[in-house]
Amino acid sequence: MAAVYAHRGASREFPENTMAAFRRAVELGVPGIELDVHLSADGVPVVLHDETVDRTTGETGPVASWTADQLAAMDAGGGEGIPTLREVIDLVVGRTTLNIEVKAAAAADAVLALVKQSPNLDWAISSFDWDVLRHARGVDPDASLWPLAIGATEEAIALAREIGATQLNLLDQAMDADIVRFLLDLGIESWIWTVNDPERARTLVDWGVTGICTDDPATMLRELGQGSRAGG
Repeated sequence: MAAVYAHRGASREFPENTMAAFRRAVELGVPGIELDVHLSADGVPVVLHDETVDRTTGETGPVASWTADQLAAMDAGGGEGIPTLREVIDLVVGRTTLNIEVKAAAAADAVLALVKQSPNLDWAISSFDWDVLRHARGVDPDASLWPLAIGATEEAIALAREIGATQLNLLDQAMDADIVRFLLDLGIESWIWTVNDPERARTLVDWGVTGICTDDPATMLRELGQGSRAGG
């Protein structure tokens, strides 16, 4: 059975990358949560997808121009502020896995330092910036690293080999059964984003993917026969 990961938390039900979305995902019992991290002006890893606060708050400007306290005071939807990674870790430790997408290379060391402070945390670092993953491997030979790629290119496969990654996180639209099978023959698992159609999810599961990242984990858990996790 493929693992269902909550994309930016339960972002279909609650504002993305907010504590409300993460609390709902934990309530649902998801195997994992995907989130995005940048550094604040005072060097704190904070959870936000974009480089700026423009789209998700009433403020403007780069995330890196605001302190963590200022970001927490913003309204990122439903009165929810922008959380720190520390807050999310405290919520999920011992309860689910965190897939931490590092958006900016500068955040990698801060993220690694923070996760190491929580020995019971199940975590992985993903990134489209493959140099971030190379750096993380140099810092932590045991880190779980999940390369993000649009498709299963020769370069992506070579990177997985280079950094000792056992999976690739790949765009749904770039996948078919032959690609999944080809990767499995190489010993590489496929984790697919972002899948919100249950029929498509069932097809991916039939092909043998290992994980599915979705905005709507409640529906996906139910439709994939994991309804006991859905928490109502």
